[in-house]
Amino acid sequence: MIDLKRLHHAHVLARCQNFSLAAKELSLSQSALTRSIQGLEEELGVQLFNRKRKGTAPTLFGIKLLEHSEIIANQMMQLERDMQDLQGIRSGTLNLGAGPAVAKIFIGATIGQFNQQHPNIDINVKLDNIPRLYTQLLEGDIEFIVGDPLYLNPSHKLDIRVFPRHPICFFCRQDHPVLQQSNLNLKAIFQYPFAAPYMAQHYTQALIKRFNLGNIRAERLSACCDIECDNMDIIESIVQQSDAISFCVPSRRKLPETLTLIPLSVPDLKTNYAVLQRPDKTLSPQANAFIKQLFISEVKEVGNEN
Repeated sequence: MIDLKRLHHAHVLARCQNFSLAAKELSLSQSALTRSIQGLEEELGVQLFNRKRKGTAPTLFGIKLLEHSEIIANQMMQLERDMQDLQGIRSGTLNLGAGPAVAKIFIGATIGQFNQQHPNIDINVKLDNIPRLYTQLLEGDIEFIVGDPLYLNPSHKLDIRVFPRHPICFFCRQDHPVLQQSNLNLKAIFQYPFAAPYMAQHYTQALIKRFNLGNIRAERLSACCDIECDNMDIIESIVQQSDAISFCVPSRRKLPETLTLIPLSVPDLKTNYAVLQRPDKTLSPQANAFIKQLFISEVKEVGNEN
């Protein structure tokens, strides 16, 4: 049986008329594309493309193959649509919740991709802090949450699917006094206001506990404030205009030119984002399809980083 992937490769090559351009569009090496086309030709026992210096063009056999493969491709698309109809994911409504930081990092891009694939599904995204989203999850207003379970009581019964983890870094304004310190550490950073989404104080105290900085806990609580804001764009503006420090995921977010990463590496400081859902509730086909897209996007992103 003819490999459908090879048929797709032949279609792209016929359109690009160049192995190098086609391989780039397919995210393949040129040698891999060449082997794919050669395998298809060997399977059919005919030459499908004329290879010349000025480009590549289909032979009469290639033209006939492409005519039939277009019919096959259309039938496969219709089959996929029929399967989606039976699963109920071509239409309907998707209700989800997300924390502001994770929404800033990758929720928006995935929603855009999902909408392209499923244009008839209505999408409602509630951006809020995780504890309030948890209440909405229990009430059935949303099907799942994308966020950090650190903000929830461990006794809450939830199904948790964790995403690949990314390093977290601190950032500040370009002329911040912390950048003048020769011995940068977490204690130096926590001498300044910390700006973050919901429960900023809770987050800093969790970091202090995690990295055994108990000697600065009482000192910080009495000498330094926190700034809590559920909008990452506003947080960046706050940091630009003050001595406040915040955090970001540099692999997923480019800072404005007026801000800079603090050159402090904390190996164990990484994202802990996950999909949180009720264990006693079955997700809709729309929700399952969206979560699948989220994980595919994250796996690709980790691959690009490596």
